[in-house]
Amino acid sequence: MADRNRFTRRAPKRNQGLSWGRFPTDEGSAVVYRIFRRELSGKLHMEARTFFTDTDPKYIAEILRLVKRQLRDRVDEIDLIALEEAA
Repeated sequence: MADRNRFTRRAPKRNQGLSWGRFPTDEGSAVVYRIFRRELSGKLHMEARTFFTDTDPKYIAEILRLVKRQLRDRVDEIDLIALEEAA
């Protein structure tokens, strides 16, 4: 069941301070994961990674966790600077 859902489209949904979506390519040989997060001012930041359908799911999960962390840290740094300037 997990294999069937890994390559189907998933519209972005809010989840733990970020949103993410999964978009298969037209030919179905790859899937694009997009991760979104908003800064306090409302500006949207996005990271996208593309994986072939034969990529190991553990590898995909590892990379997506890393991307999620990097995006979170980048947006949090921007928010911190904005809060310091406002104070």
